This record gives sequence, structure tokens and C-alpha cells, in this order.
Amino acid sequence: MMARKGKPKSIHVFSAGALGFLVAHALIGTNLLAIPAAGLGALIPSILMKRKMQRRQEALAGLWPEILDHMISGLRSGLSIAETISGLSTRGPEISRPIFGECKKMLLSGVEISKIFVFIKREFSDPVADQVCEVLDFARGTGSRDTAITLRKLGDFIRSDIAVRGEIYAKLGWIKNSAVVAAAAPWILLVILSTQPTTLQAFSTLSGHLILLFGVLLSLLAYLWMSRVGRVQEVPRIFSGELA
Repeated sequence: MMARKGKPKSIHVFSAGALGFLVAHALIGTNLLAIPAAGLGALIPSILMKRKMQRRQEALAGLWPEILDHMISGLRSGLSIAETISGLSTRGPEISRPIFGECKKMLLSGVEISKIFVFIKREFSDPVADQVCEVLDFARGTGSRDTAITLRKLGDFIRSDIAVRGEIYAKLGWIKNSAVVAAAAPWILLVILSTQPTTLQAFSTLSGHLILLFGVLLSLLAYLWMSRVGRVQEVPRIFSGELA
């Protein structure tokens, strides 16, 4: 089975936090303002890992029209569903070949095709993959001759859905970018002002500490709220479970 990483290693989190602290301390010369930088640095590995996985999922989801074309071509040429899936390890899109290569190995080792469908669902983690696997499993169980036609209609629907969601992501992308800029701008300004001794003296008092803490909380809440506003609702995975 293919393993996927979901969390950064602790050493990476610690290293990023320490680097953020050292850089901020070198620039502004105070531990007080370097501590928030350390916290921000510690979050960077998690953010990068999450974005990497998100980009991978988006790339895989966008491959389904091409994958379905290969499946339809295989089925119409007389190949079985198992042979069609195995063929995707060499004829399918480059990104998805490792997944279908693992499927081919599982089929050659005698694994039931129903478990192959479950594996595909888990690797793609996408509602479209769930729908395709359900269609293929139903066709396998009933011997339907209209599988290629059904997959063709499903492929047309997927292409339309990808186009619409692409427009939505483009229009709402500026909201997330605005959230990042709005959350980071005050702290960048603070770092610049911290080069002045009077600024460090002002924030070294109890009132200065409270203002910094209040500012951190407000920035965090504003960023989370704007990110939530700009989030596109995901399609629910109705068929994500085990096959009947």
C-alpha cells in the first residue's frame, strides 16, 4: 500500500520555530517580539505540508476526465474492468500512474477487485473517484454493457464541474490573499518600527505586552474568519465507504 504523509516531523517544526526566533531576534534585538516570530515559524511546515497535499488532491481530481477517456477506450476495445485499471499504470496520466501501478500489483497478487476500488477511493480522496468506483463495481456485478456510455456521461459532467469550480476558486482566491496581507501587514510594520529604541521601550511595559497579545488574537481571528469566508464548500463524499 502507498503511504502518504499528513504531518510534518517534530524536528522540522522545532527547527522552523528556532530559525524564526533567531532571525527576528537578530533584526529587532528583543525576545519579546521574537517569540511571536518563533510561533509563526513553527506553523510554516504545517502550512506548507497542507498546501502540498491540497495541490496534490486538486491535481488528482482534475485528471478524471482523462482517466475516464482511457477507461472508456479500454472497455470499448474489449478489455475487462481489471485489465483497464491495470493499463492505466502505463497509459494513464503521469501523476496517477503510481496509484494504478499499485492497483496492478494488487490484482496480480490475487486481491479482489472490490478492494482495489476501496484503495482507489482512499488514494484519490475525491467524490468523483467514489462515483467512478461505484459505477465500475455495479457494472462488474451486473455485467452491464452500458458502462462506457455511463462513464462518458459522467466524464462530461466532471468537465463541466471542474470548469465551474475553477471560476469560483479564481474569484474567491483574492479573499484568502487579502486575509494573508491584512494579517501580516501590521506585524511587518511593527518589525520595521522595532528598529527604533523608543518602540522597544513602549512595548516593554505591561500595557505594551497586553497590546501585543490583543493584536495577536485579533490578527488570528481575522485571518481565520476571512479564510472561512473564502472557503469553497467541498462536495460531500457519499460513496466513500466500503463497497457492498
